[in-house]
Amino acid sequence: MSKYPVALEPRRVAIGHGLQWISGGWRLFKRSPLAWIGLTVTLILIWLVLFSIPKLGPLLFNLFFPVFFAGLMLGCRALEQGKKLEIGYLFAGFRENASALVTVGGIYLVGMLIVMAVAFGSSEGLPKLPAKPTPEDLAAAQTALKRMTGPLLSAMALYIPLMMLTWFAPLLIVMRRMNALPALKASFAACMQNLGAFTLYGVVVVALWILATLPVMAGLVIVLPVIFGSIYASYVDIFEQASPA
Repeated sequence: MSKYPVALEPRRVAIGHGLQWISGGWRLFKRSPLAWIGLTVTLILIWLVLFSIPKLGPLLFNLFFPVFFAGLMLGCRALEQGKKLEIGYLFAGFRENASALVTVGGIYLVGMLIVMAVAFGSSEGLPKLPAKPTPEDLAAAQTALKRMTGPLLSAMALYIPLMMLTWFAPLLIVMRRMNALPALKASFAACMQNLGAFTLYGVVVVALWILATLPVMAGLVIVLPVIFGSIYASYVDIFEQASPA
């Protein structure tokens, strides 16, 4: 017997769907590029303002990011239905089961604190190199980097499951009115079923991110909306498309 209602049964897709999600995100961006750029710039400004608040600001941003993200996903749904994308969608998540979205943000925040503790808790980080480093300075940096390899790999091993838990959770909360914990479980299960597609998708996203940051990070106002749209496309593909069976 299925663990989910029929409409929520995550389906397994072919590896090539990872590329289809990117193209789906691009199509959504092309429908309203100026609105997407406005939404992205607004979100970046919110991020800058919150991160300017010592200690508390980054915590608040991570806590409330699923709410902003859910609003963007509602904007994707509006575009798909032929409606107009507006700045207000960035805050629409506050009207759609915000408590469950904040719960997801809290779980992600706690998870990230654990990941950071594993990555840097037992290490002093890389030493600062002078403008003209000596061979001794370079040797010390190389030794520190080798010392950090193990903790960084361990942190990555924790971060990937955390991403899988939270990838679809905000979408399931606002689109399907699920509570936080069932949404997290369904998100993890869907990602586990589609590791191949997500691996290909991740490689392409990393490449796009690197390209976007080269011209003084200006490309992010295009790449970020495409990524947001691609996440929506992956949700539709896995949770809302009919299974071949």
